[in-house]
Amino acid sequence: MSSTALSGTPLKARAAVAAIASTVLALVAVRLAWLGDDAYITLRTVESWAQGLGLRWNPSDRVQTYTHPLWMLTLACGRWLSGEVYFTTLGISLVLSLGAAWWLMIGARTAAAAAATGAVLVSSRAFCDYTTSGLEVPLTAALLLAFVGNALADRAPVRRYTAAVLLANLLTLNRMDLALLCLPSVLAAMRGVPLRDVLLRGALLSTPFFAWLAFAGVYYGSPFPVTAHAKAFGVGIPASEVMAQGLRYVLHTATADPATFLVSALGPLTLLARPRTRWLAVGALCYLAYVVKVGGGFMQGRFFLPPFVVTLACLVHRFGALSARGAAWTAGAALAALLAGGWPAWATRPSEDAPMELAEVEAQHGIVDERRMYYRELGLLSPTRQVPKFAELEQLAFPEGREARWWLLNGAVGVVGFRAGADGHVVDPLLCDPLVARLPARDPSNWRIGHVLRRLPEGYWESLRDDANRIHHPGLRRYYDALRSLTRAPVFSSDRLAHLQDMALGRRDADLRAFLAEDYYDPPRIAVDVGDLATPLPSGAYWFDEPGVCVVYEGGLEVRLTGASAARKLQLQVLGLCRFRVRFLLGDEVVGDAFATPAPTPPAPPLQQVAGLRNEVVVTPAGVATFDGLWIDAVEIPGSDKAVGPAGLGSVRLTDG
Repeated sequence: MSSTALSGTPLKARAAVAAIASTVLALVAVRLAWLGDDAYITLRTVESWAQGLGLRWNPSDRVQTYTHPLWMLTLACGRWLSGEVYFTTLGISLVLSLGAAWWLMIGARTAAAAAATGAVLVSSRAFCDYTTSGLEVPLTAALLLAFVGNALADRAPVRRYTAAVLLANLLTLNRMDLALLCLPSVLAAMRGVPLRDVLLRGALLSTPFFAWLAFAGVYYGSPFPVTAHAKAFGVGIPASEVMAQGLRYVLHTATADPATFLVSALGPLTLLARPRTRWLAVGALCYLAYVVKVGGGFMQGRFFLPPFVVTLACLVHRFGALSARGAAWTAGAALAALLAGGWPAWATRPSEDAPMELAEVEAQHGIVDERRMYYRELGLLSPTRQVPKFAELEQLAFPEGREARWWLLNGAVGVVGFRAGADGHVVDPLLCDPLVARLPARDPSNWRIGHVLRRLPEGYWESLRDDANRIHHPGLRRYYDALRSLTRAPVFSSDRLAHLQDMALGRRDADLRAFLAEDYYDPPRIAVDVGDLATPLPSGAYWFDEPGVCVVYEGGLEVRLTGASAARKLQLQVLGLCRFRVRFLLGDEVVGDAFATPAPTPPAPPLQQVAGLRNEVVVTPAGVATFDGLWIDAVEIPGSDKAVGPAGLGSVRLTDG
């Protein structure tokens, strides 16, 4: 069959093929539709705003935990109109993604080219997976298509430059690292534009992005999201190791999603020879180089999508020059690349989607099929779907009702944070906490991309509980004074503005560096007198309701006795998802070592099991006649970074048996 026969009347033929391909893609997108845990980080901010708490994640702190302001504002408008977030987010995502796909296919010159474009789209696992997810990808795709369309259109230089600057700013407002992809084309668009127009139009049309930076700088105390501090600023991991992880990300994409890899990584090389597409290709390659430099990501294929969209939008015009046979070969090659990566998930039943096993994640160096990880609970067609409700966790944890603030530690904070509501304060050891995110990796030799675990400083839990600065290290205490003012003090208070200036000029950095050099990697053992732990606290009481609880940090506690003791048993009140190790001291010498064992207790609610006080017993080792001090350490067990609170000690009683 000839290409003429395939194309027919060009617009009608293209529209018919695009409609068929769009229908197929829509069915695929609906089958795969899901929201990820990270999406709920943004949605918690959206819900807090909708309830009058401001653009905050933890309502007590002004912290920008989202990386996509324009997408967040889009979701906030959707929430305002619909009154809910799950179906609204899916709906907005599907409209943008499928609209972008339709735009690509209808823009092809022939029906054969439209069919080939549809085949490439449906063969890209990353594109199909991220038609939804709740992340900014759909809006990025739509804006990138407009950006590419402007670059390829026959327009006057001033008009092309004007649109390029505006769209580049919107893209950067949607995700800052997209500036690198857009910059070469924006610079190229300056050619032929009078200098006066370059400056005036550039300044005027950059207003949305710089206005946001100014707002964030004043409101949040930093123009950058806290996740930038967690992932890019002072992570404490050698750059060579990060880049090696980035190369693993590239290799993983090449094997798991060949169609996306071929278009994103190799496609730009074919565009360099043509002047009209050269600078778009340079931008795509620069973005890929940046992805490698920062270690890629943990979400399979996600960061290949911007260059994928740019490259495919350029290649669509070349597809128009293909014969029917050439278009068929292109479509066949795309589908073969899809199958080379394994059987596609959209060709299976929703009930067959299952999370990856830990061993599989580790074998892939921490890179995961994120959709698989969350589809069972958050997939649109999942038979076990559970749509999270704002504040439902508090209602489950405190069925008797609670009006006071409560705290939990969690390393998977999206859905948990959303469910915690307005009174639950989530301490994230990975990304979202204003202080912890500014600390380097707890163990630079053991980290996962996008999930760098930090250590909580001594006194931090008490600072949150008491709404005061209880930080142990003097330098970090001064640093936290300034940071706490930025996140909690009235926005325009004189003290806060002074602290804002100090932080912006780096005047508190030396205090932070002192803590890192002295205590962070060599945590101190905190001393406490046994008399301060003599009075038993109510059994089952939560640590955040009992100021007498001593939090046990990584360095442990030293319990000082008033004199030598011959006690044969220790009755402890403890809390936390951990085991407790007790070493017996005589002078400066360790004379005995034992682990606490749980005492018989009635069943407790889940939250109380790890955040409430429980009784444990330590039998004094047979070889210990007397002792005058105790070292008490919390020994972590798997999953302790996703527990609901710290390890703690409520009381210590010494008995004879």
